[in-house]
Amino acid sequence: MRGRGFLSLILFSLVALTFLSTANPAWSKKRHAVQKSDPDPCAAPRAYVSDHINRIKALQATTDSGNASLFNMLGGRSDSGEKRSAQISELRYDADGVNALLQAGGCKAFDLDHELAPATK
Repeated sequence: MRGRGFLSLILFSLVALTFLSTANPAWSKKRHAVQKSDPDPCAAPRAYVSDHINRIKALQATTDSGNASLFNMLGGRSDSGEKRSAQISELRYDADGVNALLQAGGCKAFDLDHELAPATK
């Protein structure tokens, strides 16, 4: 759930920056002069999405043992599988939100479906 707070912070920052730069053109010119030495504003959100992609891939790579899979087929329940699925779901939700903000902000966004597709050999 803390990812939603991060999304809100990024969205608020983008809106505030847009408002301030259009509200006072003189301030905007001064701010752009200062921004030349600032790091890439897309770097942190891109790193966040990239980290989530890597974490999702790691979770997808972990599998239950063969006995657990047989147990599941016979009507058993795997709590670890459910937890992993919930974690993947939450990570994907957060990554989708920040990725949408990247795209809206003019940054290069990720193709999450392509990034998370199983590798074909």
